Amino acid sequence: MIRGSGHHPPERFWAALRGVWFSPRRFFGRLDPRGGPLRPAVFAALVFYLVLLLEEGLQAAWNWEFGPNLVYVPLLGLAVAAVLGPLLVAGFAALVLVVLDGAPSRTRFGPVFRHLGYASGVLIVLWIPYGPLLALAYGPYVATVAVKEALNLDWRRAAAGVLIPLTAMLLVLAILAGFDEVSQLLLNPPQS
Repeated sequence: MIRGSGHHPPERFWAALRGVWFSPRRFFGRLDPRGGPLRPAVFAALVFYLVLLLEEGLQAAWNWEFGPNLVYVPLLGLAVAAVLGPLLVAGFAALVLVVLDGAPSRTRFGPVFRHLGYASGVLIVLWIPYGPLLALAYGPYVATVAVKEALNLDWRRAAAGVLIPLTAMLLVLAILAGFDEVSQLLLNPPQS
């Protein structure tokens, strides 16, 4: 149930995606932190799966290569997204709690995972050229709102809890992949 109302939770896929993108404060304010991990885990997996499918479809259309990739990518992508989506959200939730509390706790991990699972909806634009730049600009705000509402924190503490691990993860990615690769990931141009 939604806190303070008799309506159903706003957790259907498209409703959640709209809420995350267009009214994150309202969406996360209405989200029940005790609702369980299954729906946000499935949501995150679906977001990653759709990004994978749409990215592959855009590449195929751009290069006019409609070959066997379009057959096995949906099957393999489903398995990868089902594991990778929730795992990345769980890892990020643990890092946020390490910054905020020094260590993840069982009582606080559930609500943070739940809210950040839905915050992953910002990543739906990763398949669009220049979409990663939009996600990088808007994502930290949405994640901050999610953590703020999940743990009932003030803005500064929630922002620190999100921005410190996010910045560290981006720096590690830039060091491991190289700054040129990261710039290509952020621009996401169709590859010829």
